[in-house]
Amino acid sequence: MINNNNNNNHPPSGATSTPGLSLSEHSKLWGNANSTTSSPHSISPKSFQFDSSGSSSSTANKMSPLIRDFVQGLDDSEWQRSLFSLLQNQTYNQCEVDLFELMCKVLDQNLFSQVDWARNSCFFKDLKVDDQMKLLQHSWSDMLVLDHMHQRMHNSLPDETTLHNGQKFDLLSLGLLGVPSLRDRFAQVTIKLQELKFDISDYICVKFLLLLNPDVRGIMNRTHVEEGHEQVQKALLEYCVTAYPQIQDKFNKLMNVLPELHEIASRGEEHLYLKHCNGGAPTQTLLMEMLHAKRK
Repeated sequence: MINNNNNNNHPPSGATSTPGLSLSEHSKLWGNANSTTSSPHSISPKSFQFDSSGSSSSTANKMSPLIRDFVQGLDDSEWQRSLFSLLQNQTYNQCEVDLFELMCKVLDQNLFSQVDWARNSCFFKDLKVDDQMKLLQHSWSDMLVLDHMHQRMHNSLPDETTLHNGQKFDLLSLGLLGVPSLRDRFAQVTIKLQELKFDISDYICVKFLLLLNPDVRGIMNRTHVEEGHEQVQKALLEYCVTAYPQIQDKFNKLMNVLPELHEIASRGEEHLYLKHCNGGAPTQTLLMEMLHAKRK
C-alpha cells in the first residue's frame, strides 16, 4: 500500500507507491474507507493563505447545494504543503538529484491524492472498483493538468522553487507533464480560462465532469456515471448563468476549452510513456501503471 513514513529522509505520506504492484493490486486504495493518504481534499487547511474568490459572498449565494459541497470538500493548502514537503524531503542531504525523476515522484504523489479524493467523492464512490479504475485511467492526466492550472490561477503557485540542496525545480513542468514545448499552449488555455473568470466552483465542477465520463469504454454501471455527469453539468450551467450573467455563453465556452486541456495531457502522457520505454523514467510506480493501462 502507501508509505506513511514522514521524516527527513522520506517523502510524506502517500508520496510513493509500493514497487511491483499491478494496477489491480493498486485497487486496495479504493477499498479502504479510512485511508491515511494525504489527500488535498480531506484535511483541514492550516498555514497557507489561499485565494477564496471562487467562493466569495457574491457567488457563494448562487451555488447549488451540490457545488457548495464540492467546494467545501477542497483543501488547496494541503495540496501545496504536500507538494513542497515532498520536494524538500527528496533533496535533504542530497548534493544533486535527477530533476526529471523528482518530477515523476511528484506526479506519482499527485496521482495517489487524486485516487484518494475520487474514491471518497460524490457519485464516484458508489461505483465498483473496476469502473472506478477505468474512469481514473481515462481522466487522470487531464485532471492533473487542470489541478496545476487551478493552483497557478487561484493559489499563486510559482513557476519554480529552490530545493533544499540549492537546485532550482521547475514547478510549471508538473502541469506540462515534463514537456517544455507545451508552455505556450498551457499559457493560452490559462488565459482563456482567466477571460471566462474561471473560479474555484468552475474548477471543481470541471474536474468532476472529466472524472465522470460516460463515454469511457467498458464501464459496467454507465447509467450511474451518466446521471452523475448530467447532475454536475446542470449545476455548472446554472451557476455560470446566475453567477456570471455578464459572460455570454460561459458554460459552452468552458466546455470548448476541455479538448485543448486534453491535448496538453495527451502529449504529456505520450512523452512520459516514451521516456519510460527508453529507461528514462522510474518504473513500478502508480504513474507508470496508469500510462501502461491506457495502452493495453
